[in-house]
Amino acid sequence: MMKRFHKTMQSGMTLMEITVVLLILIALAGMVVPYVNITSGSATCQATDATLQAVKQAIMGGKAGPGYYADTLGNYPADRGDIDYNLKYLFIAGDKDEDDSIPDWPAYNPKTGIGWHGPYLSTGGLVNEILLHNSFGTVFDSSSPEAIAIPAHVHVNITTDTGSQVFDAWHRPIVLQIPYYDADGEGSDDIARYHPENARLISAGPGSGLRSYEAAIDTTIQSKDASDRDDDRVLFLNGPDLGRNKPCDE
Repeated sequence: MMKRFHKTMQSGMTLMEITVVLLILIALAGMVVPYVNITSGSATCQATDATLQAVKQAIMGGKAGPGYYADTLGNYPADRGDIDYNLKYLFIAGDKDEDDSIPDWPAYNPKTGIGWHGPYLSTGGLVNEILLHNSFGTVFDSSSPEAIAIPAHVHVNITTDTGSQVFDAWHRPIVLQIPYYDADGEGSDDIARYHPENARLISAGPGSGLRSYEAAIDTTIQSKDASDRDDDRVLFLNGPDLGRNKPCDE
C-alpha cells in the first residue's frame, strides 16, 4: 500500500512544477492577446475597405447597375444643383426643400436611363445620437476668401445631419470629398476650383480607440492627392489612388 502511494506521488507534479507551468501559460496568454488585437484590427480595416468599394460601386456603377453618377448625368451625391456633397443622397433623391431653385432629381425613367434610381445602398444609419470627432463638422466654404487656407474635411456638418449615412467597420460615417484647390495644388497662385476628377471616399480609420470620437478625418478637401491622410482609409472614385493607404496589418 505504501509502495503504491509513493509511486502515485512520484508520478504527480510538484508545486514548483505547477507554478512553472502556470507562469508559462500566463506568458503565452500575454503573447496571444496582442496577436488577437492585431488580427481584429486588420479584419476591421479590411471590412472598411470592402465597404468603401461597395459605396464606390453604388456611385460609379458596377455589377448591380449604372450607379448614381450615370443616373444623374455625371453628378456626385448632393442635392440637385447644390454642393452639399453627402452620402445620404444615395438614400434620398433630394432634401425636399420647396425653396430650391432646382427641383430634386425626378424618379428614374427607364426609357431615357436618367433619374434617381435609389436607394443605391440597402443599409444606412443615423448619426444623431453618435458623438463624433469635431473634424466631421469642419465644413468647407468655397465662398470664403480663405477657402484654400482653412483646413476643412466635409461639405456638410455630418455631426448634426439627420439623413442616413454609410458607416465603416469602426461605426463611423464615411465621407464623400470633392477636392478644391488651384491648378497646381500647391497654393493660391491660380484660380481655385472643385476637382471632381479626384473625388474620393474617406473613412477616419482606426484612430486612437474604438469610441466614435476617437478618430478624426485627417484628409482635407484642399488636398489634391489626399497626402495628408495619415491613418484615414481613402478610395478615389476615378482612377487609381494618388497616394497610398497604410497596410491593414500595420
